[in-house]
Order: sequence, then C-alpha cells, then structure tokens
Amino acid sequence: MRKFGIFLLFVAVAVVITSIYGVVHHQLTFSASPEYYTKFKFIQTNLADTVAAQHMTQPRSAVVIAAVKTSYPIGLAIGVVLGLVALVFPTTDTMFPSALQALGLILVISAALALFCYYSTSNAHMGSGIYDPLPVRLPDLANKQAFLQAASIQYGILLGYVVGGAAALIFLIVKNGRVRRRLTDNDIPSGGA
Repeated sequence: MRKFGIFLLFVAVAVVITSIYGVVHHQLTFSASPEYYTKFKFIQTNLADTVAAQHMTQPRSAVVIAAVKTSYPIGLAIGVVLGLVALVFPTTDTMFPSALQALGLILVISAALALFCYYSTSNAHMGSGIYDPLPVRLPDLANKQAFLQAASIQYGILLGYVVGGAAALIFLIVKNGRVRRRLTDNDIPSGGA
C-alpha cells in the first residue's frame, strides 16, 4: 500500500515539475519568436479566440497557460510510466528517488535536444528545403527564421521526451538490478559465500 502512495506522489510531482519545465521552455521559445505563439501555438491550444486571451495585456501570461496546457499531459504520462516501472523496486526507500532521477534524465536530454534543434536552424539551412514547408503555409511571418527556431525548440523538446524516456526506462531497469544485487549481497551470511 505504501508503494502505491509513493506512486501517486511521484505522478503528482512529475506533473508539477514538467509543467514548470514547460513554462520555462515556452517562455524561452516566446523570446525567440513571439509570432510562433500569436500565429500558431495560441491557436493550437485554443487560446487565440478566448475572451481572456484577447484582453491580455501581457502575452507571456497566455504563454504560461499554453505551457501548462501542453506540458501537464506529458508530465502525467511520464509520471505514470516511470512510476509503474519504479513499483518493481524492492524497497520504497529507493523507488521515489530513482524515479525522480529518471525524470531529471528526461528533462536534461530534452533540454539538450531542444538546444541542438535551435542551433540547427541557422542561416545555412534557410532556403535549402529542409525547413521551408511550414513558413509557406504561414506567408505573413515577419521573421521566418525566428519562427523556425521557436518551432525547432518545441520539436527538440518533444524528441527529447521520447529519447529521454527510453534512456530513463533503461536507467530504472539497470538501477533496479543493482539495488536487488546489493540487497541480495547483504543477505549472505558473513561466514559463507
């Protein structure tokens, strides 16, 4: 029963941490291209047509709402998956910290891939056909490169969640094996082997 309580606690913590992480990276993305939000993200998250969004004097407030709306489901999914895997840990003392470390691994990989994707959309790639289809559908962009860089940050984050999720699962499986071996080694009587 205690493990189930820790599972629920971890899911809640994962939702909160990924939501905060989402707010931070969405604010950075907004700094890269406000147009990404006004012409795409606010529409995607149904914030463009709401009365509250139309009367907001600070678009960064709408960015926070968009960030939480898009991040909490991901945090919930990550929390459930990592929490379920962490349930196989032999002790409750190792379950929560291990799952938290795995979540941290996901966020670090996600941030690294977001940075990589951001820097990969340099001027050298513009006009090469690699990133051109999206701005063609949005021809009235004031700064196409900034828009693409903002989109690249978001795609890098999502790619990081997938790659980081795989790495986190491997981490938890390996760590669980080490914890079990350590517990088994401690159970061996001191006189024999």
